[in-house]
Amino acid sequence: MVSTSLHDVVAQQIERLSLKKFQWLVFPAQLEQRFERDTCGYRSARLWIEGLVAIVLFNVLLLANHLLIPSVSWRAVLLRSAIVTPVSLLVNIGMLFNPSRVYRESSIAFASCVICFTHLYLERGGSAIAPTFAQVGVIVTVLFATVVMRLQFFYALWASLVMMAGDVVYVLTDSLLVPEEKVFGLSLTMCAVAITMMANYSLGREERLGYLLRLRGEMDGAVLALDNEELQRISNLDALTGIANRHAFEREFHHLWNAAIETQSPLSAVLIDVDHFKKLNDVSGHLYGDKVLKRVATLLTQALRSKDDFAARFGGEEFVVLLPGTGPAGSLLLAERIRKLVEVAGSPVVETANTDAMSVWTTVSCGVATVWPTQSSSKEQLLNSADQALYQAKSNGRNSVCCCDMALVGDEQ
Repeated sequence: MVSTSLHDVVAQQIERLSLKKFQWLVFPAQLEQRFERDTCGYRSARLWIEGLVAIVLFNVLLLANHLLIPSVSWRAVLLRSAIVTPVSLLVNIGMLFNPSRVYRESSIAFASCVICFTHLYLERGGSAIAPTFAQVGVIVTVLFATVVMRLQFFYALWASLVMMAGDVVYVLTDSLLVPEEKVFGLSLTMCAVAITMMANYSLGREERLGYLLRLRGEMDGAVLALDNEELQRISNLDALTGIANRHAFEREFHHLWNAAIETQSPLSAVLIDVDHFKKLNDVSGHLYGDKVLKRVATLLTQALRSKDDFAARFGGEEFVVLLPGTGPAGSLLLAERIRKLVEVAGSPVVETANTDAMSVWTTVSCGVATVWPTQSSSKEQLLNSADQALYQAKSNGRNSVCCCDMALVGDEQ
Protein backbone atom coordinates (compact mmCIF):
# COMPACT_ATOMS: atom_id res chain seq x y z
CA MET A 1 0.00 0.00 0.00
CA VAL A 2 1.18 3.53 -0.78
CA SER A 3 0.20 4.85 2.63
CA THR A 4 2.16 2.06 4.34
CA SER A 5 5.31 2.70 2.26
CA LEU A 6 5.03 6.45 2.88
CA HIS A 7 4.62 5.77 6.59
CA ASP A 8 7.81 3.70 6.52
CA VAL A 9 9.69 6.46 4.69
CA VAL A 10 8.49 9.05 7.22
CA ALA A 11 9.60 6.82 10.10
CA GLN A 12 13.04 6.36 8.50
CA GLN A 13 13.45 10.09 7.97
CA ILE A 14 12.44 10.86 11.56
CA GLU A 15 15.06 8.42 12.77
CA ARG A 16 17.66 9.89 10.40
CA LEU A 17 17.08 13.52 11.39
CA SER A 18 17.02 12.59 15.08
CA LEU A 19 20.62 11.40 14.97
CA LYS A 20 23.17 13.65 16.70
CA LYS A 21 25.21 14.26 13.58
CA PHE A 22 25.03 16.21 10.35
CA GLN A 23 22.35 15.01 7.94
CA TRP A 24 21.48 16.46 4.55
CA LEU A 25 18.18 18.30 4.82
CA VAL A 26 16.64 16.58 1.81
CA PHE A 27 13.93 13.91 1.80
CA PRO A 28 13.41 11.15 -0.77
CA ALA A 29 11.77 12.55 -3.92
CA GLN A 30 8.15 11.64 -3.12
CA LEU A 31 8.33 12.93 0.43
CA GLU A 32 10.28 16.04 -0.62
CA GLN A 33 7.55 16.93 -3.11
CA ARG A 34 4.90 16.50 -0.45
CA PHE A 35 6.88 18.59 2.03
CA GLU A 36 7.16 21.42 -0.47
CA ARG A 37 3.48 21.18 -1.41
CA ASP A 38 2.33 21.23 2.20
CA THR A 39 4.62 24.02 3.40
CA CYS A 40 5.05 26.33 0.40
CA GLY A 41 1.90 28.38 1.09
CA TYR A 42 2.77 29.09 4.71
CA ARG A 43 6.42 29.74 3.88
CA SER A 44 5.60 32.20 1.09
CA ALA A 45 3.17 34.07 3.33
CA ARG A 46 5.74 34.27 6.14
CA LEU A 47 8.46 35.49 3.77
CA TRP A 48 6.12 38.14 2.39
CA ILE A 49 5.34 39.55 5.85
CA GLU A 50 8.90 39.41 7.15
CA GLY A 51 10.31 40.81 3.91
CA LEU A 52 7.85 43.71 3.93
CA VAL A 53 8.74 44.58 7.52
CA ALA A 54 12.44 44.47 6.66
CA ILE A 55 11.98 46.75 3.63
CA VAL A 56 10.05 49.31 5.68
CA LEU A 57 12.67 49.28 8.45
CA PHE A 58 15.50 49.53 5.92
CA ASN A 59 14.07 52.66 4.34
CA VAL A 60 13.15 54.26 7.67
CA LEU A 61 16.68 53.75 8.98
CA LEU A 62 18.15 54.98 5.69
CA LEU A 63 16.21 58.22 5.91
CA ALA A 64 17.01 58.64 9.61
CA ASN A 65 20.69 58.00 8.92
CA HIS A 66 20.77 60.72 6.25
CA LEU A 67 18.93 63.26 8.41
CA LEU A 68 20.99 62.62 11.56
CA ILE A 69 24.37 62.36 9.83
CA PRO A 70 24.63 65.10 7.20
CA SER A 71 27.85 63.64 5.94
CA VAL A 72 25.91 60.73 4.44
CA SER A 73 25.69 61.59 0.76
CA TRP A 74 22.59 61.65 -1.36
CA ARG A 75 24.39 59.10 -3.53
CA ALA A 76 23.87 56.46 -0.85
CA VAL A 77 20.22 57.41 -0.42
CA LEU A 78 19.52 57.34 -4.13
CA LEU A 79 21.49 54.13 -4.76
CA ARG A 80 19.70 52.25 -2.01
CA SER A 81 16.32 53.70 -2.94
CA ALA A 82 16.77 53.12 -6.67
CA ILE A 83 18.33 49.66 -6.55
CA VAL A 84 17.98 47.91 -3.20
CA THR A 85 14.40 48.88 -2.43
CA PRO A 86 12.93 48.13 -5.91
CA VAL A 87 14.74 44.78 -6.11
CA SER A 88 13.58 43.84 -2.62
CA LEU A 89 10.00 44.89 -3.35
CA LEU A 90 9.97 42.94 -6.61
CA VAL A 91 11.20 39.81 -4.86
CA ASN A 92 8.80 40.32 -1.98
CA ILE A 93 5.77 40.79 -4.24
CA GLY A 94 6.67 37.52 -5.94
CA MET A 95 5.95 35.72 -2.65
CA LEU A 96 2.26 36.62 -3.03
CA PHE A 97 2.00 34.29 -6.04
CA ASN A 98 3.20 31.23 -4.13
CA PRO A 99 6.22 30.65 -6.42
CA SER A 100 8.22 27.47 -6.85
CA ARG A 101 10.91 26.66 -4.34
CA VAL A 102 13.77 27.46 -6.71
CA TYR A 103 12.43 30.93 -7.49
CA ARG A 104 11.41 31.64 -3.92
CA GLU A 105 14.70 30.72 -2.29
CA SER A 106 16.96 31.96 -5.12
CA SER A 107 15.27 35.35 -5.38
CA ILE A 108 15.63 36.02 -1.65
CA ALA A 109 19.26 34.89 -1.75
CA PHE A 110 19.88 37.17 -4.76
CA ALA A 111 18.23 40.16 -3.06
CA SER A 112 20.36 39.56 0.05
CA CYS A 113 23.51 39.54 -2.07
CA VAL A 114 22.44 42.78 -3.82
CA ILE A 115 21.92 44.44 -0.43
CA CYS A 116 25.32 43.23 0.78
CA PHE A 117 27.26 44.33 -2.33
CA THR A 118 25.53 47.71 -2.42
CA HIS A 119 26.47 48.27 1.20
CA LEU A 120 30.10 47.30 0.55
CA TYR A 121 30.26 49.57 -2.48
CA LEU A 122 28.95 52.58 -0.56
CA GLU A 123 31.35 52.03 2.34
CA ARG A 124 34.38 51.68 0.08
CA GLY A 125 36.82 54.60 0.26
CA GLY A 126 34.90 56.37 3.00
CA SER A 127 36.01 57.39 6.46
CA ALA A 128 38.35 55.47 8.71
CA ILE A 129 35.36 53.84 10.41
CA ALA A 130 33.79 52.74 7.11
CA PRO A 131 35.37 49.22 7.19
CA THR A 132 33.72 48.62 10.55
CA PHE A 133 30.32 49.63 9.15
CA ALA A 134 31.02 47.40 6.14
CA GLN A 135 31.73 44.36 8.29
CA VAL A 136 28.69 44.97 10.46
CA GLY A 137 26.51 45.37 7.36
CA VAL A 138 27.72 42.08 5.89
CA ILE A 139 27.13 40.22 9.14
CA VAL A 140 23.64 41.70 9.54
CA THR A 141 22.71 40.79 5.98
CA VAL A 142 23.95 37.22 6.42
CA LEU A 143 22.03 36.98 9.70
CA PHE A 144 18.89 38.31 8.02
CA ALA A 145 19.05 35.83 5.13
CA THR A 146 19.92 32.71 7.12
CA VAL A 147 18.13 33.18 10.45
CA VAL A 148 15.34 35.72 9.93
CA MET A 149 14.21 34.73 6.44
CA ARG A 150 15.42 31.18 7.10
CA LEU A 151 16.50 30.33 3.61
CA GLN A 152 16.64 26.60 3.05
CA PHE A 153 20.09 25.32 3.93
CA PHE A 154 21.52 24.91 0.42
CA TYR A 155 20.41 28.40 -0.66
CA ALA A 156 21.50 29.96 2.63
CA LEU A 157 24.92 28.34 2.25
CA TRP A 158 25.67 29.63 -1.23
CA ALA A 159 24.25 33.09 -0.48
CA SER A 160 26.44 33.32 2.63
CA LEU A 161 29.51 32.17 0.71
CA VAL A 162 28.87 34.72 -2.06
CA MET A 163 28.46 37.55 0.46
CA MET A 164 31.55 36.42 2.34
CA ALA A 165 33.49 36.35 -0.93
CA GLY A 166 32.40 39.94 -1.58
CA ASP A 167 33.57 40.89 1.90
CA VAL A 168 36.95 39.21 1.28
CA VAL A 169 37.42 41.28 -1.89
CA TYR A 170 36.41 44.46 -0.03
CA VAL A 171 38.76 43.85 2.90
CA LEU A 172 41.76 42.80 0.81
CA THR A 173 41.47 45.81 -1.50
CA ASP A 174 40.79 48.39 1.23
CA SER A 175 43.90 50.57 1.54
CA LEU A 176 42.83 51.99 4.91
CA LEU A 177 43.18 48.65 6.70
CA VAL A 178 46.44 47.24 7.96
CA PRO A 179 47.05 43.46 7.55
CA GLU A 180 46.14 42.72 11.17
CA GLU A 181 42.82 44.54 10.78
CA LYS A 182 42.12 42.68 7.57
CA VAL A 183 42.74 39.31 9.25
CA PHE A 184 40.54 40.26 12.19
CA GLY A 185 37.73 41.55 9.98
CA LEU A 186 37.72 38.48 7.79
CA SER A 187 37.89 36.19 10.81
CA LEU A 188 34.92 37.99 12.34
CA THR A 189 32.88 37.61 9.15
CA MET A 190 33.80 33.93 8.78
CA CYS A 191 32.84 33.20 12.39
CA ALA A 192 29.54 35.04 11.94
CA VAL A 193 28.79 33.08 8.76
CA ALA A 194 29.66 29.77 10.45
CA ILE A 195 27.47 30.54 13.46
CA THR A 196 24.51 31.69 11.40
CA MET A 197 24.80 28.62 9.16
CA MET A 198 24.70 26.38 12.22
CA ALA A 199 21.58 28.22 13.38
CA ASN A 200 20.07 27.93 9.89
CA TYR A 201 20.77 24.21 9.80
CA SER A 202 19.21 23.68 13.22
CA LEU A 203 16.12 25.66 12.25
CA GLY A 204 15.80 23.73 8.99
CA ARG A 205 16.18 20.37 10.68
CA GLU A 206 13.65 21.25 13.38
CA GLU A 207 11.20 22.45 10.72
CA ARG A 208 11.52 19.23 8.75
CA LEU A 209 11.43 17.04 11.84
CA GLY A 210 8.33 18.85 13.08
CA TYR A 211 6.70 18.35 9.69
CA LEU A 212 7.50 14.63 9.74
CA LEU A 213 6.08 14.22 13.23
CA ARG A 214 2.87 16.03 12.23
CA LEU A 215 2.61 13.97 9.04
CA ARG A 216 3.09 10.72 10.94
CA GLY A 217 0.47 11.83 13.45
CA GLU A 218 -1.98 12.59 10.63
CA MET A 219 -1.34 9.24 8.97
CA ASP A 220 -1.65 7.37 12.26
CA GLY A 221 -4.87 9.27 12.93
CA ALA A 222 -6.24 8.35 9.51
CA VAL A 223 -5.35 4.68 10.02
CA LEU A 224 -6.89 4.76 13.49
CA ALA A 225 -10.04 6.35 12.11
CA LEU A 226 -10.30 3.60 9.48
CA ASP A 227 -9.72 0.95 12.12
CA ASN A 228 -12.36 2.49 14.36
CA GLU A 229 -14.76 2.68 11.45
CA GLU A 230 -14.14 -0.98 10.67
CA LEU A 231 -14.55 -1.94 14.33
CA GLN A 232 -17.76 0.07 14.46
CA ARG A 233 -19.00 -1.69 11.34
CA ILE A 234 -18.09 -5.09 12.73
CA SER A 235 -19.68 -4.32 16.10
CA ASN A 236 -22.94 -3.53 14.30
CA LEU A 237 -23.05 -6.87 12.47
CA ASP A 238 -24.38 -10.17 13.68
CA ALA A 239 -21.46 -12.59 13.85
CA LEU A 240 -23.42 -15.52 12.41
CA THR A 241 -25.57 -14.04 9.65
CA GLY A 242 -23.53 -10.97 8.69
CA ILE A 243 -26.52 -8.60 8.78
CA ALA A 244 -27.15 -5.89 11.37
CA ASN A 245 -27.40 -7.00 15.00
CA ARG A 246 -29.81 -5.96 17.74
CA HIS A 247 -27.63 -3.04 18.83
CA ALA A 248 -27.53 -1.62 15.31
CA PHE A 249 -31.27 -2.15 14.99
CA GLU A 250 -32.00 -0.13 18.14
CA ARG A 251 -29.93 2.79 16.86
CA GLU A 252 -31.46 2.70 13.36
CA PHE A 253 -34.95 2.31 14.78
CA HIS A 254 -34.48 5.45 16.87
CA HIS A 255 -33.22 7.35 13.83
CA LEU A 256 -36.02 6.23 11.50
CA TRP A 257 -38.66 6.89 14.16
CA ASN A 258 -37.55 10.50 14.62
CA ALA A 259 -37.29 10.99 10.86
CA ALA A 260 -40.84 9.70 10.41
CA ILE A 261 -42.09 12.17 13.04
CA GLU A 262 -40.39 15.07 11.26
CA THR A 263 -41.68 14.11 7.82
CA GLN A 264 -45.07 12.86 9.10
CA SER A 265 -44.60 9.69 7.07
CA PRO A 266 -45.45 6.08 7.95
CA LEU A 267 -43.01 3.56 9.36
CA SER A 268 -43.62 -0.17 9.02
CA ALA A 269 -42.02 -3.13 10.75
CA VAL A 270 -41.95 -6.76 9.69
CA LEU A 271 -41.05 -9.40 12.27
CA ILE A 272 -39.90 -12.69 10.73
CA ASP A 273 -39.65 -15.95 12.65
CA VAL A 274 -38.25 -19.23 11.30
CA ASP A 275 -40.96 -21.88 11.68
CA HIS A 276 -40.26 -24.97 13.79
CA PHE A 277 -36.66 -23.86 14.35
CA LYS A 278 -36.26 -25.90 17.55
CA LYS A 279 -37.43 -29.04 15.76
CA LEU A 280 -35.08 -28.26 12.88
CA ASN A 281 -32.14 -28.05 15.30
CA ASP A 282 -33.16 -31.26 17.05
CA VAL A 283 -33.50 -33.20 13.80
CA SER A 284 -30.65 -31.77 11.70
CA GLY A 285 -28.31 -30.36 14.32
CA HIS A 286 -27.28 -26.87 15.35
CA LEU A 287 -24.76 -26.50 12.53
CA TYR A 288 -27.51 -27.01 10.00
CA GLY A 289 -29.67 -24.58 11.97
CA ASP A 290 -26.91 -21.99 11.62
CA LYS A 291 -26.89 -22.56 7.86
CA VAL A 292 -30.63 -21.98 7.77
CA LEU A 293 -30.28 -18.67 9.63
CA LYS A 294 -27.56 -17.56 7.22
CA ARG A 295 -29.72 -18.52 4.23
CA VAL A 296 -32.74 -16.68 5.61
CA ALA A 297 -30.63 -13.57 6.32
CA THR A 298 -29.33 -13.60 2.73
CA LEU A 299 -32.81 -13.97 1.28
CA LEU A 300 -34.03 -11.24 3.60
CA THR A 301 -31.54 -8.71 2.28
CA GLN A 302 -32.32 -9.74 -1.30
CA ALA A 303 -35.98 -8.99 -0.71
CA LEU A 304 -35.36 -5.41 0.39
CA ARG A 305 -36.48 -2.75 -2.07
CA SER A 306 -33.93 0.03 -1.53
CA LYS A 307 -31.04 1.18 0.63
CA ASP A 308 -33.52 2.86 3.00
CA ASP A 309 -35.01 -0.50 4.04
CA PHE A 310 -33.23 -1.95 7.06
CA ALA A 311 -32.94 -5.61 8.07
CA ALA A 312 -31.46 -7.01 11.28
CA ARG A 313 -31.32 -10.15 13.35
CA PHE A 314 -33.69 -9.55 16.23
CA GLY A 315 -32.60 -12.50 18.33
CA GLY A 316 -32.50 -16.29 18.07
CA GLU A 317 -34.41 -17.28 14.96
CA GLU A 318 -36.18 -13.92 14.66
CA PHE A 319 -35.43 -11.17 12.17
CA VAL A 320 -36.87 -7.68 11.76
CA VAL A 321 -37.23 -5.34 8.80
CA LEU A 322 -37.92 -1.59 9.08
CA LEU A 323 -39.58 0.09 6.11
CA PRO A 324 -39.51 3.90 6.27
CA GLY A 325 -42.14 5.74 4.24
CA THR A 326 -44.06 2.50 3.64
CA GLY A 327 -47.75 1.94 4.40
CA PRO A 328 -49.62 -1.31 5.11
CA ALA A 329 -49.94 -2.35 1.46
CA GLY A 330 -46.23 -1.98 0.68
CA SER A 331 -45.12 -3.69 3.89
CA LEU A 332 -47.47 -6.63 3.32
CA LEU A 333 -46.15 -7.02 -0.21
CA LEU A 334 -42.55 -7.13 0.99
CA ALA A 335 -43.38 -9.56 3.79
CA GLU A 336 -45.03 -11.88 1.30
CA ARG A 337 -41.95 -11.63 -0.93
CA ILE A 338 -39.76 -12.67 2.01
CA ARG A 339 -42.06 -15.58 2.86
CA LYS A 340 -42.08 -16.83 -0.73
CA LEU A 341 -38.29 -16.56 -1.16
CA VAL A 342 -37.68 -18.57 2.00
CA GLU A 343 -40.27 -21.14 1.03
CA VAL A 344 -38.58 -21.67 -2.34
CA ALA A 345 -34.89 -21.40 -1.37
CA GLY A 346 -34.66 -21.29 2.41
CA SER A 347 -33.49 -24.87 3.02
CA PRO A 348 -29.78 -25.54 2.51
CA VAL A 349 -28.72 -28.95 1.23
CA VAL A 350 -29.00 -31.60 3.95
CA GLU A 351 -25.70 -33.47 4.10
CA THR A 352 -27.18 -36.60 5.72
CA ALA A 353 -29.20 -39.65 4.82
CA ASN A 354 -31.56 -39.04 7.74
CA THR A 355 -35.06 -39.04 6.26
CA ASP A 356 -36.39 -37.05 9.22
CA ALA A 357 -33.89 -34.27 8.51
CA MET A 358 -34.84 -34.20 4.84
CA SER A 359 -38.51 -33.85 5.76
CA VAL A 360 -37.98 -30.54 7.62
CA TRP A 361 -38.51 -27.69 5.15
CA THR A 362 -37.58 -24.13 6.09
CA THR A 363 -40.41 -21.58 6.12
CA VAL A 364 -41.04 -18.34 7.95
CA SER A 365 -43.97 -16.52 9.47
CA CYS A 366 -44.21 -12.73 9.22
CA GLY A 367 -46.01 -10.14 11.33
CA VAL A 368 -46.55 -6.70 9.82
CA ALA A 369 -47.46 -3.40 11.48
CA THR A 370 -47.53 0.22 10.38
CA VAL A 371 -47.70 3.46 12.36
CA TRP A 372 -47.60 7.17 11.64
CA PRO A 373 -45.32 8.19 14.53
CA THR A 374 -46.10 11.26 16.63
CA GLN A 375 -44.45 12.86 19.65
CA SER A 376 -47.00 11.11 21.92
CA SER A 377 -46.53 7.61 20.44
CA SER A 378 -43.76 5.15 21.32
CA LYS A 379 -41.56 2.84 19.29
CA GLU A 380 -42.58 -0.14 21.39
CA GLN A 381 -46.12 0.28 20.07
CA LEU A 382 -44.95 -0.62 16.57
CA LEU A 383 -42.95 -3.67 17.66
CA ASN A 384 -45.74 -4.94 19.93
CA SER A 385 -48.22 -4.69 17.09
CA ALA A 386 -45.88 -6.53 14.70
CA ASP A 387 -45.35 -9.19 17.37
CA GLN A 388 -49.12 -9.63 17.74
CA ALA A 389 -49.40 -10.05 13.98
CA LEU A 390 -46.55 -12.61 14.03
CA TYR A 391 -48.35 -14.56 16.77
CA GLN A 392 -51.48 -14.59 14.63
CA ALA A 393 -49.50 -15.83 11.61
CA LYS A 394 -48.15 -18.74 13.63
CA SER A 395 -51.64 -19.50 14.94
CA ASN A 396 -52.85 -19.67 11.34
CA GLY A 397 -50.53 -22.59 10.65
CA ARG A 398 -47.22 -20.80 10.02
CA ASN A 399 -45.64 -20.02 6.63
CA SER A 400 -47.99 -17.07 6.39
CA VAL A 401 -48.13 -13.29 6.68
CA CYS A 402 -50.45 -11.34 8.96
CA CYS A 403 -51.00 -7.63 9.53
CA CYS A 404 -52.16 -6.27 12.87
CA ASP A 405 -55.40 -4.37 13.28
CA MET A 406 -54.61 -0.81 12.16
CA ALA A 407 -56.89 0.57 14.84
CA LEU A 408 -54.33 -0.54 17.39
CA VAL A 409 -51.49 1.45 15.91
CA GLY A 410 -52.89 4.73 14.73
CA ASP A 411 -55.05 6.30 12.09
CA GLU A 412 -54.00 6.37 8.50
CA GLN A 413 -53.29 9.83 7.16
